[in-house]
Amino acid sequence: MPSDSPEYIANLIDTQCLAGIFLLGHWTNRAKLKAILDAVNSVNPHGIRPIVATDHEGGEIQNIRVPGVDLLPSQEALARMSPAKVQSVVTAGARQLAKLGVHMVFSPVADVIDPGLGVRNKPITKHHRGFGTDPRKCGQYSAAVIAGHRKAGIISTTKHFPGIGRIVEDTDFKSAGITDDKTTRHDRYLESFRMAFDAGSEAVMIASAYYSKIDPGTLGLFSSKIMTDMLRGDFGYQGLIVSDDLGSSVSVFSVDGGHRASKFVSAGGDLAITADPSLAGPMIRALTSITTSASGRKRLSDAASHVINVKLAHSLTK
Repeated sequence: MPSDSPEYIANLIDTQCLAGIFLLGHWTNRAKLKAILDAVNSVNPHGIRPIVATDHEGGEIQNIRVPGVDLLPSQEALARMSPAKVQSVVTAGARQLAKLGVHMVFSPVADVIDPGLGVRNKPITKHHRGFGTDPRKCGQYSAAVIAGHRKAGIISTTKHFPGIGRIVEDTDFKSAGITDDKTTRHDRYLESFRMAFDAGSEAVMIASAYYSKIDPGTLGLFSSKIMTDMLRGDFGYQGLIVSDDLGSSVSVFSVDGGHRASKFVSAGGDLAITADPSLAGPMIRALTSITTSASGRKRLSDAASHVINVKLAHSLTK
Protein backbone atom coordinates (compact mmCIF):
# COMPACT_ATOMS: atom_id res chain seq x y z
CA MET A 1 0.00 0.00 0.00
CA PRO A 2 1.49 3.38 -0.99
CA SER A 3 -0.21 5.48 1.69
CA ASP A 4 -2.63 5.33 4.59
CA SER A 5 -4.78 7.95 2.90
CA PRO A 6 -8.02 6.46 1.50
CA GLU A 7 -8.30 9.40 -0.92
CA TYR A 8 -4.76 8.92 -2.25
CA ILE A 9 -5.28 5.20 -2.82
CA ALA A 10 -8.66 5.62 -4.48
CA ASN A 11 -7.25 8.33 -6.74
CA LEU A 12 -4.27 6.16 -7.69
CA ILE A 13 -6.58 3.32 -8.77
CA ASP A 14 -8.89 5.69 -10.64
CA THR A 15 -6.24 7.68 -12.53
CA GLN A 16 -3.97 4.73 -13.35
CA CYS A 17 -6.86 2.28 -14.02
CA LEU A 18 -5.18 -0.28 -11.77
CA ALA A 19 -6.73 -3.76 -11.62
CA GLY A 20 -6.68 -3.64 -7.84
CA ILE A 21 -4.60 -3.43 -4.66
CA PHE A 22 -3.13 -5.87 -2.19
CA LEU A 23 -2.63 -5.24 1.49
CA LEU A 24 0.89 -5.57 2.88
CA GLY A 25 2.10 -5.73 6.45
CA HIS A 26 0.00 -6.29 9.55
CA TRP A 27 -3.23 -4.31 9.73
CA THR A 28 -4.55 -4.08 13.31
CA ASN A 29 -6.76 -0.95 13.27
CA ARG A 30 -10.19 -1.95 11.98
CA ALA A 31 -11.53 1.59 11.52
CA LYS A 32 -8.49 2.64 9.53
CA LEU A 33 -8.60 -0.47 7.34
CA LYS A 34 -12.35 -0.16 6.78
CA ALA A 35 -11.98 3.47 5.66
CA ILE A 36 -9.41 2.44 3.05
CA LEU A 37 -11.39 -0.55 1.82
CA ASP A 38 -14.62 1.48 1.62
CA ALA A 39 -12.79 4.11 -0.45
CA VAL A 40 -11.23 1.52 -2.75
CA ASN A 41 -14.50 -0.33 -3.25
CA SER A 42 -16.26 2.91 -4.20
CA VAL A 43 -13.94 3.41 -7.19
CA ASN A 44 -15.19 2.07 -10.52
CA PRO A 45 -13.32 3.44 -13.53
CA HIS A 46 -15.28 2.47 -16.66
CA GLY A 47 -17.72 0.57 -14.43
CA ILE A 48 -15.05 -1.90 -13.30
CA ARG A 49 -14.22 -2.13 -9.60
CA PRO A 50 -10.73 -2.98 -8.29
CA ILE A 51 -9.84 -6.31 -6.74
CA VAL A 52 -8.78 -6.10 -3.09
CA ALA A 53 -6.32 -8.89 -2.28
CA THR A 54 -4.29 -9.95 0.74
CA ASP A 55 -2.09 -12.73 2.09
CA HIS A 56 -4.21 -14.86 4.41
CA GLU A 57 -2.58 -18.27 4.65
CA GLY A 58 -2.67 -18.37 8.43
CA GLY A 59 0.03 -18.49 11.10
CA GLU A 60 2.79 -15.96 10.40
CA ILE A 61 1.32 -15.10 7.01
CA GLN A 62 -1.85 -13.17 7.78
CA ASN A 63 -1.87 -9.47 6.96
CA ILE A 64 -5.30 -8.57 8.33
CA ARG A 65 -5.35 -8.89 12.13
CA VAL A 66 -8.08 -6.45 13.05
CA PRO A 67 -10.79 -7.13 15.64
CA GLY A 68 -13.47 -9.28 14.07
CA VAL A 69 -11.01 -11.28 11.95
CA ASP A 70 -9.87 -14.49 13.62
CA LEU A 71 -6.25 -15.60 13.56
CA LEU A 72 -6.08 -18.53 11.17
CA PRO A 73 -3.83 -21.49 12.10
CA SER A 74 -0.78 -21.99 9.87
CA GLN A 75 -1.12 -24.43 7.00
CA GLU A 76 1.20 -26.77 8.90
CA ALA A 77 -1.32 -26.72 11.77
CA LEU A 78 -4.30 -27.01 9.42
CA ALA A 79 -2.74 -30.18 7.99
CA ARG A 80 -3.26 -31.83 11.40
CA MET A 81 -7.04 -31.30 11.08
CA SER A 82 -9.44 -33.16 8.82
CA PRO A 83 -10.08 -31.61 5.39
CA ALA A 84 -13.70 -31.00 6.41
CA LYS A 85 -12.58 -29.10 9.51
CA VAL A 86 -10.11 -27.08 7.42
CA GLN A 87 -12.87 -26.08 5.04
CA SER A 88 -15.05 -24.97 7.94
CA VAL A 89 -12.29 -22.93 9.61
CA VAL A 90 -11.28 -21.29 6.33
CA THR A 91 -14.89 -20.48 5.41
CA ALA A 92 -15.44 -18.67 8.71
CA GLY A 93 -12.29 -16.57 8.30
CA ALA A 94 -12.95 -15.84 4.63
CA ARG A 95 -16.44 -14.59 5.42
CA GLN A 96 -14.92 -12.12 7.88
CA LEU A 97 -12.62 -10.84 5.13
CA ALA A 98 -15.44 -10.60 2.62
CA LYS A 99 -17.47 -8.55 5.10
CA LEU A 100 -14.60 -6.04 5.27
CA GLY A 101 -14.47 -5.73 1.48
CA VAL A 102 -11.68 -8.15 0.54
CA HIS A 103 -12.17 -10.15 -2.67
CA MET A 104 -9.03 -12.25 -3.18
CA VAL A 105 -6.70 -14.22 -0.94
CA PHE A 106 -3.20 -15.34 -1.94
CA SER A 107 -3.76 -18.87 -0.64
CA PRO A 108 -3.57 -21.88 -0.54
CA VAL A 109 0.13 -22.73 -0.57
CA ALA A 110 0.21 -25.92 -2.65
CA ASP A 111 4.01 -26.21 -2.65
CA VAL A 112 5.22 -29.70 -1.77
CA ILE A 113 8.12 -29.69 0.68
CA ASP A 114 11.25 -31.66 -0.16
CA PRO A 115 11.68 -33.95 2.88
CA GLY A 116 15.45 -33.86 2.34
CA LEU A 117 15.50 -30.11 2.99
CA GLY A 118 13.19 -29.82 5.96
CA VAL A 119 13.58 -26.45 7.72
CA ARG A 120 16.44 -25.55 5.37
CA ASN A 121 13.64 -24.70 2.95
CA LYS A 122 13.27 -21.10 4.09
CA PRO A 123 10.30 -19.87 2.03
CA ILE A 124 7.85 -22.60 3.12
CA THR A 125 8.98 -24.95 5.89
CA LYS A 126 10.75 -22.40 8.06
CA HIS A 127 7.53 -20.40 8.38
CA HIS A 128 5.14 -23.38 8.74
CA ARG A 129 3.42 -22.53 5.44
CA GLY A 130 3.13 -26.00 3.89
CA PHE A 131 0.74 -28.94 4.06
CA GLY A 132 3.61 -31.43 3.98
CA THR A 133 5.79 -33.59 1.78
CA ASP A 134 3.12 -35.68 0.03
CA PRO A 135 1.75 -34.19 -3.21
CA ARG A 136 -1.68 -35.75 -2.85
CA LYS A 137 -2.10 -34.56 0.73
CA CYS A 138 -1.00 -31.07 -0.28
CA GLY A 139 -3.54 -31.17 -3.09
CA GLN A 140 -6.32 -32.50 -0.87
CA TYR A 141 -5.82 -29.78 1.74
CA SER A 142 -5.40 -27.08 -0.89
CA ALA A 143 -8.76 -28.19 -2.30
CA ALA A 144 -10.31 -27.87 1.18
CA VAL A 145 -9.03 -24.28 1.48
CA ILE A 146 -10.37 -23.45 -1.99
CA ALA A 147 -13.78 -24.89 -1.08
CA GLY A 148 -13.78 -22.73 2.07
CA HIS A 149 -12.97 -19.61 0.08
CA ARG A 150 -15.64 -20.40 -2.49
CA LYS A 151 -18.35 -20.69 0.19
CA ALA A 152 -17.41 -17.19 1.36
CA GLY A 153 -17.26 -15.75 -2.17
CA ILE A 154 -13.49 -15.20 -1.99
CA ILE A 155 -11.13 -15.72 -4.95
CA SER A 156 -8.48 -18.36 -4.18
CA THR A 157 -4.94 -17.92 -5.50
CA THR A 158 -3.02 -21.19 -5.43
CA LYS A 159 0.73 -20.66 -5.08
CA HIS A 160 3.64 -20.82 -5.94
CA PHE A 161 3.57 -22.71 -9.26
CA PRO A 162 5.49 -24.87 -10.07
CA GLY A 163 6.57 -25.02 -6.42
CA ILE A 164 9.17 -23.55 -4.07
CA GLY A 165 9.40 -26.47 -1.66
CA ARG A 166 12.67 -27.61 -3.22
CA ILE A 167 14.70 -24.40 -2.91
CA VAL A 168 16.77 -23.20 0.04
CA GLU A 169 16.49 -19.41 0.08
CA ASP A 170 13.51 -17.05 0.02
CA THR A 171 13.09 -15.24 -3.31
CA ASP A 172 11.93 -12.10 -1.48
CA PHE A 173 15.37 -11.67 0.07
CA LYS A 174 17.90 -13.59 -2.03
CA SER A 175 18.88 -13.98 -5.68
CA ALA A 176 21.11 -17.03 -4.98
CA GLY A 177 19.94 -20.35 -3.58
CA ILE A 178 16.61 -20.05 -5.39
CA THR A 179 17.15 -22.68 -8.09
CA ASP A 180 15.05 -25.86 -8.07
CA ASP A 181 17.21 -28.46 -9.80
CA LYS A 182 14.77 -31.36 -9.35
CA THR A 183 11.31 -30.43 -10.63
CA THR A 184 10.58 -31.52 -14.19
CA ARG A 185 7.76 -30.53 -16.51
CA HIS A 186 5.73 -33.63 -15.62
CA ASP A 187 6.92 -34.01 -12.03
CA ARG A 188 4.83 -35.89 -9.47
CA TYR A 189 5.18 -32.91 -7.12
CA LEU A 190 2.92 -30.96 -9.50
CA GLU A 191 -0.03 -33.18 -8.55
CA SER A 192 -0.92 -30.84 -5.68
CA PHE A 193 -1.42 -28.00 -8.14
CA ARG A 194 -3.47 -30.16 -10.48
CA MET A 195 -5.77 -31.09 -7.61
CA ALA A 196 -6.09 -27.43 -6.62
CA PHE A 197 -7.04 -26.46 -10.18
CA ASP A 198 -9.53 -29.33 -10.36
CA ALA A 199 -11.03 -27.99 -7.12
CA GLY A 200 -11.78 -24.70 -8.86
CA SER A 201 -8.92 -22.36 -7.95
CA GLU A 202 -9.69 -19.17 -9.87
CA ALA A 203 -6.12 -17.86 -9.79
CA VAL A 204 -2.58 -19.20 -9.58
CA MET A 205 0.55 -17.33 -8.48
CA ILE A 206 3.82 -17.97 -10.31
CA ALA A 207 7.02 -18.51 -8.34
CA SER A 208 9.97 -16.17 -8.54
CA ALA A 209 12.49 -19.03 -8.63
CA TYR A 210 14.57 -20.82 -11.27
CA TYR A 211 13.76 -24.31 -12.58
CA SER A 212 16.86 -25.74 -14.24
CA LYS A 213 15.09 -28.83 -15.60
CA ILE A 214 12.21 -26.85 -17.11
CA ASP A 215 13.55 -23.51 -18.35
CA PRO A 216 17.15 -22.98 -17.19
CA GLY A 217 18.24 -19.42 -16.58
CA THR A 218 14.73 -17.94 -16.63
CA LEU A 219 12.77 -17.00 -13.52
CA GLY A 220 9.45 -18.82 -13.31
CA LEU A 221 7.44 -15.63 -13.61
CA PHE A 222 9.25 -14.71 -16.85
CA SER A 223 8.98 -18.21 -18.36
CA SER A 224 6.60 -18.96 -21.23
CA LYS A 225 7.44 -22.66 -20.80
CA ILE A 226 5.98 -22.54 -17.30
CA MET A 227 2.99 -20.25 -17.86
CA THR A 228 2.05 -20.94 -21.48
CA ASP A 229 3.33 -24.45 -22.20
CA MET A 230 2.76 -26.04 -18.79
CA LEU A 231 -0.12 -24.14 -17.20
CA ARG A 232 -2.20 -23.36 -20.28
CA GLY A 233 -1.00 -26.37 -22.26
CA ASP A 234 -0.27 -29.39 -20.03
CA PHE A 235 -2.76 -28.47 -17.30
CA GLY A 236 -5.39 -26.86 -19.55
CA TYR A 237 -5.68 -24.12 -16.94
CA GLN A 238 -8.04 -21.32 -17.98
CA GLY A 239 -7.99 -19.15 -14.86
CA LEU A 240 -6.08 -16.03 -13.84
CA ILE A 241 -2.26 -16.17 -13.76
CA VAL A 242 -0.84 -13.82 -11.09
CA SER A 243 2.80 -12.90 -10.52
CA ASP A 244 4.62 -13.15 -7.25
CA ASP A 245 5.92 -9.74 -6.18
CA LEU A 246 7.60 -7.87 -9.05
CA GLY A 247 8.40 -4.80 -6.96
CA SER A 248 10.46 -5.51 -3.85
CA SER A 249 11.50 -9.13 -4.36
CA VAL A 250 15.29 -9.34 -4.61
CA SER A 251 15.02 -12.13 -7.18
CA VAL A 252 13.77 -9.70 -9.88
CA PHE A 253 16.15 -6.79 -9.22
CA SER A 254 18.29 -7.58 -12.27
CA VAL A 255 15.38 -6.53 -14.51
CA ASP A 256 14.33 -2.89 -14.98
CA GLY A 257 11.30 -2.17 -12.78
CA GLY A 258 8.77 -1.33 -15.46
CA HIS A 259 9.82 -4.16 -17.76
CA ARG A 260 9.24 -6.78 -15.07
CA ALA A 261 5.51 -6.45 -15.76
CA SER A 262 5.84 -6.57 -19.55
CA LYS A 263 8.16 -9.60 -19.37
CA PHE A 264 5.66 -11.38 -17.11
CA VAL A 265 2.67 -10.64 -19.34
CA SER A 266 4.54 -11.36 -22.59
CA ALA A 267 5.48 -14.80 -21.24
CA GLY A 268 1.83 -15.63 -20.49
CA GLY A 269 0.98 -13.92 -17.19
CA ASP A 270 -2.17 -11.88 -16.60
CA LEU A 271 -2.01 -9.83 -13.38
CA ALA A 272 1.30 -8.20 -12.41
CA ILE A 273 1.75 -7.59 -8.68
CA THR A 274 4.14 -5.02 -7.20
CA ALA A 275 4.86 -4.29 -3.55
CA ASP A 276 6.52 -1.05 -4.70
CA PRO A 277 3.72 1.37 -5.74
CA SER A 278 6.22 3.72 -7.40
CA LEU A 279 6.59 1.11 -10.14
CA ALA A 280 2.91 1.26 -11.13
CA GLY A 281 3.48 4.04 -13.69
CA PRO A 282 6.60 2.51 -15.30
CA MET A 283 4.89 -0.89 -15.43
CA ILE A 284 1.83 0.56 -17.17
CA ARG A 285 4.05 2.30 -19.71
CA ALA A 286 6.02 -0.89 -20.36
CA LEU A 287 2.82 -2.89 -20.77
CA THR A 288 1.48 -0.29 -23.21
CA SER A 289 4.66 -0.59 -25.25
CA ILE A 290 3.98 -4.22 -26.15
CA THR A 291 0.89 -3.16 -28.11
CA THR A 292 3.16 -2.05 -30.98
CA SER A 293 2.99 -5.63 -32.34
CA ALA A 294 -0.09 -7.69 -33.19
CA SER A 295 1.10 -10.53 -30.96
CA GLY A 296 1.65 -8.08 -28.09
CA ARG A 297 -1.83 -6.61 -28.49
CA LYS A 298 -3.37 -10.08 -28.46
CA ARG A 299 -1.41 -11.14 -25.39
CA LEU A 300 -2.41 -7.99 -23.49
CA SER A 301 -6.02 -8.43 -24.56
CA ASP A 302 -6.03 -12.05 -23.39
CA ALA A 303 -4.50 -11.03 -20.05
CA ALA A 304 -7.11 -8.32 -19.56
CA SER A 305 -9.87 -10.79 -20.43
CA HIS A 306 -8.71 -13.18 -17.70
CA VAL A 307 -8.81 -10.35 -15.16
CA ILE A 308 -12.25 -9.17 -16.32
CA ASN A 309 -13.65 -12.72 -16.25
CA VAL A 310 -12.75 -13.03 -12.56
CA LYS A 311 -14.28 -9.64 -11.85
CA LEU A 312 -17.46 -10.59 -13.70
CA ALA A 313 -17.71 -13.80 -11.64
CA HIS A 314 -17.51 -11.75 -8.43
CA SER A 315 -19.77 -8.85 -9.40
CA LEU A 316 -16.90 -6.37 -9.64
CA THR A 317 -18.29 -4.88 -12.84
CA LYS A 318 -21.45 -2.93 -13.57
